[in-house]
Amino acid sequence: MNAVRGIDCHEARTRALDALWLGQLSSKGWLVNHLADWVPEDRALNIYIFGGWIGILGSMICQSELIKTNKVRSIDIDPWCESIADQVNKNFEMSDWHFKAVTADMCTYEYQSDITPDIVINTSTEHVTQGVYDSWYSRIPQGTMVVAQGNNFFNCDEHVRCSNSLAEFKTQNCVSNELWSGELNTDIYTRYMSIWRK
Repeated sequence: MNAVRGIDCHEARTRALDALWLGQLSSKGWLVNHLADWVPEDRALNIYIFGGWIGILGSMICQSELIKTNKVRSIDIDPWCESIADQVNKNFEMSDWHFKAVTADMCTYEYQSDITPDIVINTSTEHVTQGVYDSWYSRIPQGTMVVAQGNNFFNCDEHVRCSNSLAEFKTQNCVSNELWSGELNTDIYTRYMSIWRK
């Protein structure tokens, strides 16, 4: 909260506060709980989060006792997110940058050569067109575990690719070699999620 409180720009502060709505937090907690069922217990993982926003999901993953992490990278196209996400996760930066936020376009982001992705997460699939999603997805290395979330909240102007059902969500997001899929109902919308291997 100190990181959000310190944002100078009113618009950025309002957008950051949106990350703390109950539906947002519930969706991220839901992801962490289900992802924990599919990760190995014997090694620390490299995790890339696209649409990482202010680093709340990264924080939840780093704090999880069920998911061991080596490096967590939180990528967002909005420049104001980076410093806030780093502040939110300052306990996980340490000298080796266990957590680090990055400002980048997910379609052109280059995975760090020394941090091979074990898991790639995208919780904002409804914010990008099919072409943008397909371009992003094509860059994920084969065999990587992928986690994606979207929703049916068509009334939000920023949502350009919502889904009418879980089945449609899976088709839109190229889900194959599926490990798990499900729905989370909130007061306003239904959140869809799938976990699979590319």
